[in-house]
Amino acid sequence: MTTWAVDSGIESSLREIREGIKEGRFPARAFNDQQIFDLEQQRLFPRTWCFLAHESEIPSPGDYVTRYIGNNNIIVARDEQGQIHANLNMCRHRGNVMCKSEMGNASHFRCSYHGWTYKNSGELIGVPYMKEGYEGRLKRKDWGLVNVRIDTYAGLVFGCLDPRTPSLEEYLGGFQFYLDLYLKQGEAGSEVHGPPDHWVADTDWKICAENFAGDGYHTPVAHQFGFNLGYFPSSGSTHSQGWAASIPGRGHGIGLGHSPNFPPFGGFPEELTAEMKRTLSPAQIEVFSKVRTAVGTVFPNLSFLMQPFSLVPGETGVRFVTMRLYHPVGPGRMEMYSWCLVPRGASQEYKDEAYKAYTLAFGQAGTFEQDDFENWTKVTRSAKSTMVKNIDFPYIMGMGSERDPDFPGPGHVVRPYVNDTNFRNLWGRWADYLVGDVEP
Repeated sequence: MTTWAVDSGIESSLREIREGIKEGRFPARAFNDQQIFDLEQQRLFPRTWCFLAHESEIPSPGDYVTRYIGNNNIIVARDEQGQIHANLNMCRHRGNVMCKSEMGNASHFRCSYHGWTYKNSGELIGVPYMKEGYEGRLKRKDWGLVNVRIDTYAGLVFGCLDPRTPSLEEYLGGFQFYLDLYLKQGEAGSEVHGPPDHWVADTDWKICAENFAGDGYHTPVAHQFGFNLGYFPSSGSTHSQGWAASIPGRGHGIGLGHSPNFPPFGGFPEELTAEMKRTLSPAQIEVFSKVRTAVGTVFPNLSFLMQPFSLVPGETGVRFVTMRLYHPVGPGRMEMYSWCLVPRGASQEYKDEAYKAYTLAFGQAGTFEQDDFENWTKVTRSAKSTMVKNIDFPYIMGMGSERDPDFPGPGHVVRPYVNDTNFRNLWGRWADYLVGDVEP
């Protein structure tokens, strides 16, 4: 049992937690604790690659969105030459918020306090009373917006606050193999379909990140109606079939559900399947053709889910993809961003049908979304209670599982899909950051 510290002993407690993870234990209190939240803001989010935007959200010069890395509000904008920049959403003069809208189009940003004006790429170009007030002592090139390091993969824009953190490619560590299922459904890649759903919930971000790292265990219970009404192309008895894949030491994980009677690439239109076979590698085709449901998390807080959904029970239905970001705003509280991703080159009819399936299943008022948040908010509430201070949860499914030797994809891949291996990997990496043992 973990002895939870509430004072300066937090450092030793964190090391104890990390050792417990190796044995299949994780403290309940971690899902709603002020000290843990503060340490995540200081040691986790500034040092990881955090998702900021999809390139298709800012397709034209001047387009911008505002997003977060931890408690830092970031402007992500496309300049007049088409390049993407990220800058802290704070005027360098007295710290006022520059962009008060979450999205828009602007070639320049002007502070509403003292009027300092910046290009959308971050350079300071306008200072009222420059000659009279500063008398030549202010050099505009030294006072641009604070730049944020960015990198991209297949349309995803990530930001990192620590210049010592390795490249995004190294950070992903081979997880790109699995991300391609969501992002390369065709030769033109992916795009967002409409703005993200966006709401605040009394839920800890880590519960969501864990669930989407491959929790197939909850599905036959929390989403039982899906089986009873025939909306899943599987049954409770076959739902556990498939693989759990994780990148050891990176925290990323994905669950790949497989149904024996589900058609290869079921739920995709034929023309899109043909494109995917030209775009993906032979190993990816071998794996993805067998996948019914794919639910994965890029450490720390970006997740994806793909599955078929049909309004007609028993039919294969249409594939949809939801991309989700869990932004922590306090212990046990987060902002949820949820996008629908569609293949850029697909027909408008398919895009609209996929968006409809996403909305009904995992939009803000989606049926499956309501099931999950009902449970997640209650878990978060329980984690705050005094009696759980020294209570651990078991993470012992699949302890000692050996890698599936026949699986062609990267990482540690085990069977069945219902497994705790991905979660131990997730929490081990989380603990490394909080302890401070992650090498720059």
